[in-house]
Amino acid sequence: MDREHVPDEGRAVVRMTGRTGVIGAGPEAADDRHKWPMLAIVSAGFLMMTMNWFAIAPGFGQISDEFGLEIPQVALLISVFVIGYGVFHIPGGFVATRWGMRAVLALGLAVEGLAAVVSALAPDYWTLMAVRVVAGIGASVFAAIGVAAVSVWFQHRHHALALGVTSACFAVGSALGLYVWDPVTGALGWRGALALGGALCLVVAAVSAVWFRVPAGSERLHGVRLTRQAVRETLGNRDMWLYGVAFLGAYGAFLGGSQLIAGYGADERHFSSGEVGLAALLIGVAGVPGSVLGGWIGDRFASVRTVFTVAAMVEGLFFFLVPLSGPGWFWLPAFGIGFMFNFGFSVWQTVPGSARGISEENIGTAIGLMLSVSAIGGFLLPFLFGRIVPSAGYPMAWGFFGVVSIVCALAALLVRVPKPAKAVAPIVTGGAASEPATG
Repeated sequence: MDREHVPDEGRAVVRMTGRTGVIGAGPEAADDRHKWPMLAIVSAGFLMMTMNWFAIAPGFGQISDEFGLEIPQVALLISVFVIGYGVFHIPGGFVATRWGMRAVLALGLAVEGLAAVVSALAPDYWTLMAVRVVAGIGASVFAAIGVAAVSVWFQHRHHALALGVTSACFAVGSALGLYVWDPVTGALGWRGALALGGALCLVVAAVSAVWFRVPAGSERLHGVRLTRQAVRETLGNRDMWLYGVAFLGAYGAFLGGSQLIAGYGADERHFSSGEVGLAALLIGVAGVPGSVLGGWIGDRFASVRTVFTVAAMVEGLFFFLVPLSGPGWFWLPAFGIGFMFNFGFSVWQTVPGSARGISEENIGTAIGLMLSVSAIGGFLLPFLFGRIVPSAGYPMAWGFFGVVSIVCALAALLVRVPKPAKAVAPIVTGGAASEPATG
């Protein structure tokens, strides 16, 4: 899925040929000033999405004490969120195609925020798990449509960089949830902390509903009928499946590792609270420079496949360093994992928006497919980690994360590389994959 690059000469140009709805000088140029505020709105959504995702982790101790839970049961609260997060990317994409991008973008955040507030009222462990699944569903819908919302504004210029910004917000949100929400949880209790995070998420959902807009000339993003062609473009796209499998390991290992590394450092290695806190912070905030640098490089290299594969494999190598690290440098593998995960993520997200044959109204479903496949790792890998530790120990469990990250990344090498087009195709607004909605 390599891209052809065309020099910018005072106007936005097409970097990938062979798809419907590319760029001209009219509405795209006139609307260009609006894309950065739209990026800010979507980025705020990603910040809230991941903060509410990870904000439960600082409360694990309180939740364990209140409900009488063991480590594997607490770790399952990580996995059940990902169940909802994994299964609703694709339905969310189809709903956005039919109902329109803005409505579904706001809906996803509203569902997650409301579920976070309701989590604060959970009377028992099983109710809390059920509500966490619902929160994951809301995040699932937002994540796929959020990537598509950025892609439709930036797919012709600064595509990877813009998605690098949203990935940076993903990283900052995870750091807020894992690190900043620790004292909030200490002050308000796990229930009050979850409720506050949910309320903030609802505020951003309202902002998205009122102020987000799609580019001028993209009427199909307001809602179109679903057709078999739309399904073929997305669920029938072999390369989307391969990229999903390629990220399954690195994605699941990061999600599990980011929430387990602090407990490992404190309980198993007995590092100081300062060292553990620094590692927990860096595995999140290292994604900020990683995302931006990955996006910057991704916009300048023709091969998305190569850049992504290298990043995912290097992330895997850092997992091997976790059990080998000693006092004074426990932060290093944490930084490397967070940096390389987000470096690869920012490039990986550009695939549907720059792929041949995927109409703009179906970008959300295509990225939803990729996220759904990779989310299998988000559920399965932390679960297996929790089973490996009692039988084989932590070094084997961290090594398992590294091996799966590297092996899965090799699937990207099976992606077909199209021959470069000889000329930039003229732009036609809209796509042929769906029929306009009526009535």
